[in-house]
Formats: sequence, structure tokens, C-alpha cells
Amino acid sequence: MIQQTQPIKPMLCHEVEVDGSLLKECGLDGQAATKAYQRAIVEALKNLMIRGYVAERKWDGTRLLAISEEGITLQNRNGVIYTIRLPEVIKGLQAFHGRWILDGEVVFIDANGEEQFTPCQRRCATHFPDFLLIKQFPVKMEVFDILQADGKSMENEPYTKRKDELMEFFADEDGVLQECPEETIQYVQFETDLLLEWKEALRMNREGLIVKQVDSLYEHDRSYRWLKVKNWRFESCDVVGFTAGEGARGPFFGSLVLAQNDKFRGCAGGGFNEWELRKTKDTLTDSSPTEQPFSSDQVGEPYKAIKTELQVLVKYYQTTDAGVMRFPIFITSN
Repeated sequence: MIQQTQPIKPMLCHEVEVDGSLLKECGLDGQAATKAYQRAIVEALKNLMIRGYVAERKWDGTRLLAISEEGITLQNRNGVIYTIRLPEVIKGLQAFHGRWILDGEVVFIDANGEEQFTPCQRRCATHFPDFLLIKQFPVKMEVFDILQADGKSMENEPYTKRKDELMEFFADEDGVLQECPEETIQYVQFETDLLLEWKEALRMNREGLIVKQVDSLYEHDRSYRWLKVKNWRFESCDVVGFTAGEGARGPFFGSLVLAQNDKFRGCAGGGFNEWELRKTKDTLTDSSPTEQPFSSDQVGEPYKAIKTELQVLVKYYQTTDAGVMRFPIFITSN
């Protein structure tokens, strides 16, 4: 029997980093920075292919472990139990018998076949979903690894052997992948051509790739044997305000309130080194206060509006339905 006395820590990735000077050389030209970033990623992927890495699609959802012991439990990366929140995932997993632990991502796919993070986030945040919410935002689990099979640990087996075991886990007696109820549980394949998969991620506007070393064991920590390649976009924005800093950022500011063409685009608080913090703080202090162009509710917290010529280049994931950048991070300023 699988003994679980504390939450299982999933294996986490480091990010493939790009030389920041390449991006700063583009100034505030978001399009040029995006192209420079994509070229740098291609060179990094060429090196990773030589070192024996393969690619999986990076999903834009919620990371979960599925644990079959006495019943099936869903646990997120922080140990929070999601079992009651996602009944259709539990129903799909019931097609698999025995004792096992699977690693995957819960995602919402819309009618056009595109991932949508906000509906997934809403489902995972709803402790007791009703029938209408489940019907409106059905989720599925994309499974990419197996930690235990039939009660036997697979963690010290290489990645390729675990993938073979996982495919066998999904296959029927004829070796055909099972179709779970309403396809709520799906097997994630890997590809050996990293450059082709990166090109496809860009074409399909996906979140990026996870590249994994073929002989990597399953570690319960962050590892360089698994790397994430993010499909960052870059954009130049006007600074129209700032939020108060807390803790070590107290003497400076929390985040910059950003706009483009008079539309709210988000808040950027990460990516600053100490020199950039001090330089930006001086600019904010010397700027005149003005009327708020956006409400604090829209921004998400109280902020001070200013009139300034300050512009910044930021990188971000996709945007929300309201056109707000997800996770914008400061790169450089004018």
C-alpha cells in the first residue's frame, strides 16, 4: 500500500534564461525584443537537443498529482487537496485500476481547441462546484509522468522508462490508448525535435515547452533536468502610476501601473535590480500627481496616479479576456 504521511512534492523546472543584454539592446521596441528572444531560444534548444533533451507541450492550467490509494485524491503542488473541486477528473481517473500516482496539469480547453487559464482558475478555486459551473467550464487532466505504478515506485527510473510505463498504463490489451469518459484524462506525448515543437508553440500561440533530459529521474525538487521554455511576449507601455511597496520594497514602490493607448495593461513589480529600483523611484518621486485613469478596483489595489514620460519594456505571457497582461515583468526603461 502507498504510504502518504505528508503532501508529495512534485518535480519542478528551472527556466531557460536568455541574456538580458540582448533584450535591453532593443530599447523599447517590443517587436524587436520578441524576435531577439525567439532567436536566442532557438540557439538554446539546439544545445539542449545535443545534450539529450526531449520536448513536451507546456500546459496553461493547474499542476496536480493524482493519487490512487483508498480512493483517488487530487493534490496541487502546494499540498492542497482538490478532489471535491474536480469531479469530472475523478470520474475519468476511475477508469484506471490499482494503486498509482500520476503527475499532470488540469486545463480548460474552449470550443476552438484553445487553452483558457481564467476558466481553469475559476474551477480550481471553487471548493464545491455546482452542476452549471462544471457544465460551463469542464476541465481535463493532461498526464505527463507516473511516480508509482501498481504500488511500485517509478521515481528512480529514467524519464523514458517512466513514459513507457505511462503509455502502457493508458493502453488497452491491444496497445491502444484508452479513451476515458469524455476524454477527461489524456496522455501527454514527447517529441525529439525541440526546434519543430518550439515553432509549433509559436504558431499556435501556446505557453511554451517543457524540455526534459531523457535519463532524468523524478526529483521532488526544482531541477535543471527539466526546463521550461516560455513563450514570452514583449511590449512597451506608459507608466501611469505605482503601488506602495512592502517589506524590503517599502522604500521604493510595489509595482508600476501600465497603460497602452489609454487602456489598462497590468502592473509590473518584478525584474528590477537595485539600481533600476532607485532610478525608477527617483523618476516616480519627481513626477506630478494626477487624476487616476483607472479605478483601484480595475487595477486590483490602491495606487498613486502620476503624470510622467516614463516608459518601460516588459515581458508577459498571454492577456486576460479584459486585455490585461498576465505576469508582466520589467525589462528596461527609457
